[in-house]
Amino acid sequence: MKFFRSKPELQYDPDLVNLTVDQADHLRELVRRYHADTGVQVTVSGQTLRRAEGTNNLYNLAEFCRGTDRSDWPGIVARHFGSLLGAARTMPGGADETLSRVYLRLVADDAFPAEIASAFSYTRPVATGLLEALSVDLPDTVRTLDDKAVAEVGLERLRAAGRANLIADPVEYEALQGPTEDSTLYAVHGDSMFVASKALVLDELARAVTGRELPEEGALFIVPSREYLFFHPLVEPQVAGAVNDLADIALRVHSENPGPLSPRLYWWHRGTVTNLTRIDEAERSFSIQPPAELMAILRRLNG
Repeated sequence: MKFFRSKPELQYDPDLVNLTVDQADHLRELVRRYHADTGVQVTVSGQTLRRAEGTNNLYNLAEFCRGTDRSDWPGIVARHFGSLLGAARTMPGGADETLSRVYLRLVADDAFPAEIASAFSYTRPVATGLLEALSVDLPDTVRTLDDKAVAEVGLERLRAAGRANLIADPVEYEALQGPTEDSTLYAVHGDSMFVASKALVLDELARAVTGRELPEEGALFIVPSREYLFFHPLVEPQVAGAVNDLADIALRVHSENPGPLSPRLYWWHRGTVTNLTRIDEAERSFSIQPPAELMAILRRLNG
């Protein structure tokens, strides 16, 4: 099974990949100008802003600007960096407050530029394309904790609190019939920044959404953007349809929504997540390649 993307006619920036080269250069200039107007000396290159206090990734800012009129970009830039400054000033001051606000969070495995990745060494891989991090939910923004902040409270305490807070975070959901062979898909969505992160507690999520435990065979799921999660428990004979439907939704939602996370299809099985999507950059193709254990399950369910 292959899923192809047509080659874009426009030339996209190699670092801020959802903007054209012209748009990305314009955004970088706006960022420089904003900081110059506030008396702060910075350098901006690729997807990274560097200043004396440290670095910032421009990826989220580019997502906020994508699809909006350029005349709105200066205001978006000002609000974005104003929120970051507010977050620095309102970070929880004590361990108890941090523990009450912290969440396990899924982030893309390239979320941290190489020059700052070492400051987030506590993060751990979930599967191809995904990392587990810890983020604090503040009034105006979400801030990912670095090693220094984690050490102040304790990694295991933060992970335990982050898991509990993630499970309790409210979301909306509905059961959908996929267009292929009437497969049942569960769509989870909402305004929370942690909807897709619910994949880290998929067993708990499935129990809340379906009223049942996940089957022994596990479930297929996608997390195309931070505000969407779709999953399919492996119980139906229409599982081949679910594979196709989820793969199609992953590509479409990932390309069309803010906060893109991963275009891949995953298998959750006994708490372990396996990537099923193989991406050939040269051929611009996507293929689904289940491991032998999952293939046996799919054949059995499909009769």
